Amino acid sequence: MRRGASVAALTLALAAGGCGGTSPSGQRTLDEFFRGTALGRKWARRFPHKPGSVPCTVSGSSTHGRVPATCSTAFSLGARHRVIVTFTESWSHGSRARTWFVFLRPDGTVASVRREGTPG
Repeated sequence: MRRGASVAALTLALAAGGCGGTSPSGQRTLDEFFRGTALGRKWARRFPHKPGSVPCTVSGSSTHGRVPATCSTAFSLGARHRVIVTFTESWSHGSRARTWFVFLRPDGTVASVRREGTPG
C-alpha cells in the first residue's frame, strides 16, 4: 500500500507541475508510441490515447481473478526532450494500483520502462 501511495504522490506532483499532458509535442510522441512500437500497440487496446481515464478490467495474482478497474494515461516532458508517460491500472476503489513509467524518445521509441505498485 505504501508503494501505491508513492506512485499516486508522483503522479499528482507531475500534474500539479503543469505536466498533465497538454503539450502538442508530447501528444505526438505518445501517438507515435502507440502506432510504432509493439508495446504501444499492445497497450493501445487498454489505455487511453490521450491523458485521462477509462473503465477497464485487471487480472493477476494480486487480484484473485478479473476485477473492475480504471486505466489511465498521463504524460510530462522530461530532460533531453524525453516524454515520460504514466500508465496506471487502479482497483479496489483506488487502494491498489500498478503504474508503468515509460520514458519515450521524441520519435516515440522506448528509452526505458519502470514499474511500481502492486505485484502481479
